[in-house]
Amino acid sequence: NQYPCYMATTADYDDRVSPLHSFKFVAELQHRLGDNKKQKNPLLIRIECKSGHGSSSLTKGIELRADTMAFILQCLGAEWK
Repeated sequence: NQYPCYMATTADYDDRVSPLHSFKFVAELQHRLGDNKKQKNPLLIRIECKSGHGSSSLTKGIELRADTMAFILQCLGAEWK
């Protein structure tokens, strides 16, 4: 069995939810499932630098949404035309 596609997002200056929780969770997933030959789905973390809880600028917010949508489409097997 595979763990589903997973992408955690966090920011290095988040004062509401410690980024450490995301780091530890994704590290544990990668540790437990990384050697599993059946695991083909990505287990990723996206860390926003110089940001807190929420995007620090419009550009960073757009980049986060673009990365999230690209990740979802990749996991769903969408084809670009």
